[in-house]
Amino acid sequence: MDPLFNHKDLYVPGDQAVWKGRVDGEERDWMRWHQLVDCIDLSADSNLSQSLVFLGFCSDEGVGRNQGRVGAKDGPSAIRNVLANLPAHFSCELKLKDAGDIMLTDNDLESSQFTLGNALSSILKGGGFPVVLGGGHEVTYGHYLGVKRFLDDRKYRIGIINIDAHLDMRETSTGQGNSGTGFFQIERDLSNQGQSFHYLAIGIQEISNTRGLIAYAKSKHTQIIERKDVVADRLDALRRQVRDFAGQVDYVYLTIDLDAFAAPYAPGVSALAFNGIVPDELFFDLYSAIIELPNLRSMDIAELNPYFDIDARTAKLGAYLIFKLLERF
Repeated sequence: MDPLFNHKDLYVPGDQAVWKGRVDGEERDWMRWHQLVDCIDLSADSNLSQSLVFLGFCSDEGVGRNQGRVGAKDGPSAIRNVLANLPAHFSCELKLKDAGDIMLTDNDLESSQFTLGNALSSILKGGGFPVVLGGGHEVTYGHYLGVKRFLDDRKYRIGIINIDAHLDMRETSTGQGNSGTGFFQIERDLSNQGQSFHYLAIGIQEISNTRGLIAYAKSKHTQIIERKDVVADRLDALRRQVRDFAGQVDYVYLTIDLDAFAAPYAPGVSALAFNGIVPDELFFDLYSAIIELPNLRSMDIAELNPYFDIDARTAKLGAYLIFKLLERF
């Protein structure tokens, strides 16, 4: 195995025992996801063509550094529990694979982000579509590192769409990142390379961001769609904005922080949003415009904190977002 990939043994391959659930039949039309998922070891499985590949990021170190509610490190397990029993409505040509987890040891977030980047790059090089299961929103910087490594510093334009109540663009403290600094780190990295920063944030709330942070984000050409603007009479304009944003870049990465959604639908998060997005037909019309983008190449779900979840509502919402993603294939 590439020593860069297995840094400090932080990578754990997929485990078939995790995927279990009800069996309604053995014919395809009666199957559930646990009957179709193939667990893999990225050090041995290189051909991932026509595959959606799950990868867990078991860290909430960044949330702790950000003074949030810890517990998101167990998010990957919670969302897999829901995914396992989903019915198989996706194409027979699509393969589901679970590549396992990236772990955290000794509070060393930076090594876990680095390992995540290498693992995600491996999935992309194998032809797979990565779906990273968080974990805190510190997953963003590690995910970006993987995209950057995959593109191999070629002058491809990376665009990131973030569904979130927060901009997550605060300056690093004492040189260390956290769950709220990912986009600051990405912008700085791209700027140092002489590349443009393409960032579209959807669901942002004034109550969750300082005036200074909003002004700073806008100074870096961040496109902001506030929560209050996600309304029916603006839907067509929002869909056009999403398509126009994607048209300016070569690679689109979607990150979804579940704290973007209203508390009754997403109580199990690190930072609760009492008045967030309602995951109704209007939202999913906008979401469809995102997942249908031809240059969308990877995605993650962040901030699922099962310790504060109620009836697995947040885990089920995250799973449904992935369920809808599979319609694209």
